[in-house]
Amino acid sequence: MATRGQRPKPAALRLLNGNAGKRPVNTQEPDTGPADTSPPEWLSQAATPHWARLAPMLATAGVLKQSDRDLLATYCETFVAYLEAVKAGGASMSMVGQLRQLMGELGMTPSARARITTDKAPEVERGKARFFAA
Repeated sequence: MATRGQRPKPAALRLLNGNAGKRPVNTQEPDTGPADTSPPEWLSQAATPHWARLAPMLATAGVLKQSDRDLLATYCETFVAYLEAVKAGGASMSMVGQLRQLMGELGMTPSARARITTDKAPEVERGKARFFAA
């Protein structure tokens, strides 16, 4: 059964964005802590390279938490199945839809990233240092 209305924003995002609606903020939201970026033991050998590419990137961005490991593993396995289906002659639209949904949940689409804010902007190097590696 589908739920009504927009998905609730995490408390941290509401506070960072200023809580424009002045609605009460959930102060008892669970924090599962930063994720272990090593792949789960049950992840297939074909999905492991995708995990190795994505997990550190998502953890560095602060998007991947310990409770999200299974979601990322599901994405990696689904992506492998999608690639195999494409090689075999075509993937179903339901598989594409599932990938898009998982990517949105993990902040891996342009529109999903636009909804995510961080507490600090990246530092921009000035002068000659930005052109020459140290």
